[in-house]
Amino acid sequence: MNNIKELNVFSVPDSIELNQLSSKTVIGKDMTFVLKFPVITGEELKGIIQQVQWNRDQYLSTLSITDIVEKIDLAVQKWLHPDYPLRKLAENLIPMITGYDEEMVRLQLKRYIRTFRKKELLRFLDEELDQPAMLDEFRPRKSGGMSKAFGPSTIFHVFSGNVPGVQVWSIIMGLLVKSGNIGKTSMAEPLFPVLFTESLAEVDKKLAEAIAILPWKGGTIELEEPAIEHCEAVIVYGSNETVEKLRRKVPPHKRFLSYGHKISFAYIGKEALTPDLYYDTIKKMAEDVSIYDQQSCLSPQTIYVEEGGSISSKQFAQMLGAELERYHKKRPRAKLKDEESMAIQRVRSRYQLESVQHENVAAFSSHADTSWTVIFHKETGFEGSPLNRFVHVYSVESVESVLFAIKPYQPYLQSCGLAVSPIRLVSLANQLGTYGVNRICSIGEMNQAKPGWHHDGRFNLLDLVRMTDIERNLEQNVERYDTDFE
Repeated sequence: MNNIKELNVFSVPDSIELNQLSSKTVIGKDMTFVLKFPVITGEELKGIIQQVQWNRDQYLSTLSITDIVEKIDLAVQKWLHPDYPLRKLAENLIPMITGYDEEMVRLQLKRYIRTFRKKELLRFLDEELDQPAMLDEFRPRKSGGMSKAFGPSTIFHVFSGNVPGVQVWSIIMGLLVKSGNIGKTSMAEPLFPVLFTESLAEVDKKLAEAIAILPWKGGTIELEEPAIEHCEAVIVYGSNETVEKLRRKVPPHKRFLSYGHKISFAYIGKEALTPDLYYDTIKKMAEDVSIYDQQSCLSPQTIYVEEGGSISSKQFAQMLGAELERYHKKRPRAKLKDEESMAIQRVRSRYQLESVQHENVAAFSSHADTSWTVIFHKETGFEGSPLNRFVHVYSVESVESVLFAIKPYQPYLQSCGLAVSPIRLVSLANQLGTYGVNRICSIGEMNQAKPGWHHDGRFNLLDLVRMTDIERNLEQNVERYDTDFE
């Protein structure tokens, strides 16, 4: 018989008392977890927001940016120890909640949390703000005068639940601009932001009191409206439909940042398909396709393979299928809903029929189930994927054909995994950037964006803060009012 453990998947300031709780049961091999979450009214949410704002005003806003970075780093350092209880809990429970492979979750959480160490946060701050101390005080500008950066008093974050951990980056951004944070999580993965907030509380209880994490059903007007009304900024992650619904509700004077549906792809040059390199290239691409089952917008849905290497693009597709099969045996894909499996079967069947009729198409797939699918196309084009380790491979004779294929999808393009010779890198990057790609990275690292990257081609902190300038002439003229003025 399994042991039973009750666990709160919400976090509010200690002064807040929530009495009406609901629960969801997650049954594992050795443990049954009862996930407890509050059922709240709009008035209760308003009270939570006001308390978070008060805590922020009384404490977080008084900290220096150096102190904030130090405290975040101390929490992150806890997560770097394999025996840290909250890390062990996350590694155990997140696979049970999401269905993702345990080893995949363990490796990806470890890789992800490392990107928030002190040195990385300092790099990020320096990248966006020439003087991070502008978040603390008015600092002299090179052109004269002084400026200070002010973050929103409180940010309402709407998180998606498809990729564990990404919520933490949004919360950290909020802390860096000295904002209170109200996080609305999805029951698809409500755990990690709560555990990270607990880690912050272990380091500095007052800092964690400037955060509230609450799961509720998306589209609940009774809760969305007070959250938008009483927070100065809104950050939304999710489908384009979710983004647009919330965008219409946010008044023009409030800051609104959104991260909706995006598509990523890879370009494999013939230089990466030499006899000594092609297997490593294929292995890296299989990992990019498999991590979190392509649920991240950073995962490739299409791979362009240049002809002229030691293997053809069709051989690449076939060998990629074999590598996906090996990866699946090592780290199985999550169990799918019926509609997800049916979506894969529909697309598979279409291309299997087409492959019988035309030599320009070939379908490679797992035999017993829908664990992985590779569709090879002789003619260069572009097609989205039903995800869950389903990828299109297109033969490429020239870069121009790829650019022509991706041009119609320019508003949705995200990352490009690139494997080409150094002499071609900058030229290709320039062309891809022109067509809308905002992140160009190594294959094998497509799901590992660094903090501070220009998400969707935009800034992070700079898009949240407002600047107040003291003009140079005023700075000089006030000298006249000095009682000791000469």
